[in-house]
Amino acid sequence: MCLIHRCWVTTALLLCGSIFNIDSSLARTTAQQISSDNVSTLQRQGPDALGGIGDWHLSNGVLCAVISDIDHEGQFSTKGGNLIDLGFCGRADDYFPLTSDLREGSRLQRFDAQSVNSVNESEIVVVSRSENIEMTVRYFFEPAHPTQLQIQKRYRMVNENEHSFQFITPLQFNLRSLEPFVFASNDSGVSNGFAQEDFVSRGVSAMTVAARPADTVITISPNSAEHPISYGWHIKSAVRQNEDGQNVEVPHFVLADDESTAMIILSDSFYIGDGSKVGWLQLLQIPLLSLDFSSVLELHETIYVSNRGDVAGITDQLFTASNTVSAHVSEHPTALHIDTVSGVPVTHVVPDQEGNVQFSLPDGDYNLRLLGLGERSLEKRFTVAGKPIELGDLSLPKIAHISLPRGEAMRLIFLGKGDTVDPSFNDSLTQATVMEADGLTRHHRNNHVFLAGLESDPTQVVLPDGQYEVVATKGPEYSITRTELTISNAQDTVLDIAVPSLEVATPGYISADLHVHSGASFDNTFSDIERVRSFAAEHAEVMVSSEHDIPTDFNPIIKSMGLSDTMVSIPAVEITGLLPTKRLPYTSGHTNFFPYPPKLQEFAHGLVNHEDLRMREIIAAVKQTHPDVLVQLNHPRHDGTLSATLPSDYHDHINNGEFFEHMGVAGHPYQPDLPIDTAPNNTLIEKDPKTGIRDIDFDLLEVVNPGHERYQNRLDAVRKDWISLLKQGFRIVGVANSDSHGYHEQVGLPRTMVAMQDDRVTQFDQDEFIGSLKSGNAYGTNGPMLEVSLGDTSMGGTLSANNALLNVKVLASDWMPVSELLIQINGETVETVALDTALRERTIERKLEFVKDSFVTIEIKGPVTSDYRKIYADISPYAFSNPIYVDHDADGQWRAPGL
Repeated sequence: MCLIHRCWVTTALLLCGSIFNIDSSLARTTAQQISSDNVSTLQRQGPDALGGIGDWHLSNGVLCAVISDIDHEGQFSTKGGNLIDLGFCGRADDYFPLTSDLREGSRLQRFDAQSVNSVNESEIVVVSRSENIEMTVRYFFEPAHPTQLQIQKRYRMVNENEHSFQFITPLQFNLRSLEPFVFASNDSGVSNGFAQEDFVSRGVSAMTVAARPADTVITISPNSAEHPISYGWHIKSAVRQNEDGQNVEVPHFVLADDESTAMIILSDSFYIGDGSKVGWLQLLQIPLLSLDFSSVLELHETIYVSNRGDVAGITDQLFTASNTVSAHVSEHPTALHIDTVSGVPVTHVVPDQEGNVQFSLPDGDYNLRLLGLGERSLEKRFTVAGKPIELGDLSLPKIAHISLPRGEAMRLIFLGKGDTVDPSFNDSLTQATVMEADGLTRHHRNNHVFLAGLESDPTQVVLPDGQYEVVATKGPEYSITRTELTISNAQDTVLDIAVPSLEVATPGYISADLHVHSGASFDNTFSDIERVRSFAAEHAEVMVSSEHDIPTDFNPIIKSMGLSDTMVSIPAVEITGLLPTKRLPYTSGHTNFFPYPPKLQEFAHGLVNHEDLRMREIIAAVKQTHPDVLVQLNHPRHDGTLSATLPSDYHDHINNGEFFEHMGVAGHPYQPDLPIDTAPNNTLIEKDPKTGIRDIDFDLLEVVNPGHERYQNRLDAVRKDWISLLKQGFRIVGVANSDSHGYHEQVGLPRTMVAMQDDRVTQFDQDEFIGSLKSGNAYGTNGPMLEVSLGDTSMGGTLSANNALLNVKVLASDWMPVSELLIQINGETVETVALDTALRERTIERKLEFVKDSFVTIEIKGPVTSDYRKIYADISPYAFSNPIYVDHDADGQWRAPGL
C-alpha cells in the first residue's frame, strides 16, 4: 500500500516541495502485484494512469510507480514490463508518458518482456528480449532520495555468433502532451531548454542538430493541472563492461521534440572523437559499433519527480551546490525563465497560488524573464554568489481584465482588429518551440472561451490594449452575436454581448460527435472537465469519448457538473495501432468502439490487447465481451495522395493511422476503382477461419474528419472510398466527427445528426440511438441541416419501387451559407440545384426513376464566408445524407449496382 502516512513533519524537504515533509529513514519500500483485494489502495489515479489488476506496484511511501504485467501490452510491444504510472502516493497526479526500449530506435526492433517479478518485496525486475539481446531492468528506490525512482538496465548478447546492436534507444512516448525541457546537469552550456529540434519525422538527417550531449529531459504538467507534477528523466551513467574487467563510459545523447523524448546509448565508444557530439563523422562510425558477446552494457537512469509542475522542481534536485532564490509575483498565471547571461536556459519556475517563488541556482550571473498572459514580460539581471538571494516583488505591466457573461452556455471568440493580434488564453508560458525541416513552429494558440452556463465557468479574461471583435456562437443551429471592444490604458471592462438565439429547429434528430478526446489520451493534456464545458458551449448533445487506448465514460463528470439535462456521453475507446510488425507493417489504424464501458480497476480500464492483430481479430476480441458494440473506422485517409494513381514511392506517403492507406496486412492502399475481390482490396473480405469476421466488418466510416489544411482533400478521398464500398454492397454508415483533442481543436462540429423518436437529452435512449445509427438513419454536417425521404422511406431504409418522390428539406441559420444541393444516384450526381445563400429553409422535390437496384444520396455545399471562418476554422459548410436504398424490381432483395 502507499505509505503516505509515514511522511512525518520533521524535515522540510526542499527537493520535494512544500506539500510533502519527509523523514526518509522512516519510509519503507514495497513491491507487489496489484490484485482485486488491494487494487483500491494501490491503483494510481490521474489523467494518464493505466495500471490495474495484475500490474506491479512499487512504492517507498512517497512515490508510487506501476510497471505493467507481461500480459498487458505496451504501445511499442505486444508484451508489458513497462513503467506506465509514476507520481506521489495518494495524489491523482499521474501524467507519466508511456515508456519503451528499442534497438537502433526502430519499432520493428523492440524488447518484449519475458518475465516481471518482485525481488525481496523491495524492487521490480523485468527481463526482456530483442532477438539476440537480453535486457534486465531493475526498478528500485534509494532511502536517501525519496523523490527519485532508480532504474538500472543491463544489456547482453545471448548467443555469440548472432547479431549485436549499435545503440539502444530508451523512449518516452510524449506525443503533443507534456512540453520537454532539455537540460545538461554537468555542462549547462549545452542545455537548450524548451527549444527543440524535430527528430521523429526527420529521422537520421536531424541527428546532427537534434542529438544533444545533455543528460536530462524534464517534462511538466500543464498550468491547468489540478495536481501539478514534473518529471526529470536523467542518465546517471552509461558504462560498457569489457571482458577484461575494464569499465568504459559510452557516449549518450538526448533527443526531444513534441512527439517523443528519447536517449541514444551507444554500444561502444567512437573510434574518432570524444563522444561529445554527433556530427557526420560520428554518424558514419555508428554502423561499426557493436557489443561483444563477453561484454555488458549497463545504463543507470533516474526519474526525479516534483509536485511543483515546473522545471525548477527538478533542477533543484540536480543542483548539488546551490543557493536559494526567492521572489514574489503579484498575479497568476505567470512563469519565470532563468537563463545565463549568454542566453543558455537554466530553469523555469511557476509561482505558487499565493505568488511565492523559490528555487535553487549555482553561483553565477543570470537573466530572469517573467512572462504573463497577454504577451507581457519583465526582464531582470541578477547575480548569485554564495548565499541566498531575495529578488523582491516582480510585477508585469498592467493589463485589462474583461468580465465575462454568466449563466449562459456559449463559445466566445476574441479576434484582434487592425494591428491587434488575436489573444491566446491557454498560453503555457513556456514559449516552447520545435524546429522542423521547413522552419520554426510554435504550439497552438487559443482565442476561444468556453462557457457552459455554470458557476464554475471562467469569470474573466485578460486583454492587452487594442481593438477586438468578440463573436458569440452556440453551434450551427443558433445565431451568432458580436460586439467590439476597445481596450486602452489597461482599463478593466465588462463584456456585454447578446446570447445567441435558436434559428434552426431539428425535431426528430439529436446531435452527436462520435470522436472526442481529452487528457486521458496520450497525445494531449486537455482537462476532461474543460472538454465537457467546451462540448456544452457548442450545444452538442451526445459525446462519444474516443480516448486513445483507454475506455472512458464522461457521464459521471457531466452529472457532477450539472449538465445532464443538456448533454450525455456514450463510453467508448479509440483503439490505436502504434506498433509496425512484419505481419502489419503499418499497424492496424485507428478504430472507435462504442458502447465500451470502462472497467476501472483493470489495466487500461479493460482495453483488449490489439497490437499485431488484424482488424478482424480486434473486432472479434472486443465483441467477445461487448457483442452489440458499433465499430467506426476513423480517418481512413490522410489525404488523397494514395486514393488514385499511386506514385512510385507510395510507401513513403503511407500514414500508419489511416487504415485505407495500407489496409493492415495488405501493406497497400485501398484502390476504390478496383473491385473488392481483386488484389490488394481482397484482403478486406478474407474471413477469419475461427470467427468469420472480416477486416471490412466495421459499421461506420468517418467520412468527414477535419484534417486541418488537408480537409477538402481528405474529404474527397474518403467519400470516394465510401461510395466505392456502397456500390459493391457494403452498407456502411457514413458519419462526421470533430476528432477534437486540445483547446485549439473544434469540438461538436463536424457532427452526426441521428434520428430519434424523442430527441430530448433528458429522454435519451442509448439503445435506440445505437440502432438508429447502425441502420443509417443519420446524416453528417458542418452546419447545414437536412430532412431527407424517398417516398415514405428514410435514410438507411430500402424502398421497393422503380420510381419515387425525393423530398429534401434544407435548413440553415442566417449566417450559414449554402449554395447548392447535389442529388446523386449510385454516387453519381444527376442534378445540381442552386440554393440561395441567405436561405433559412427550403424544400426540394424531385421524381426519380430507377432502372436497377440503386441508392440515393444528397450533398449540400456552401461557400466559406468570413463569419463562417471566424467560427469554424479549416472546414466549409457541408452536409451529406446516408443512402436510401432502392429495390427497383421489388423482389425483396437489394443488389449492389457495382463499380
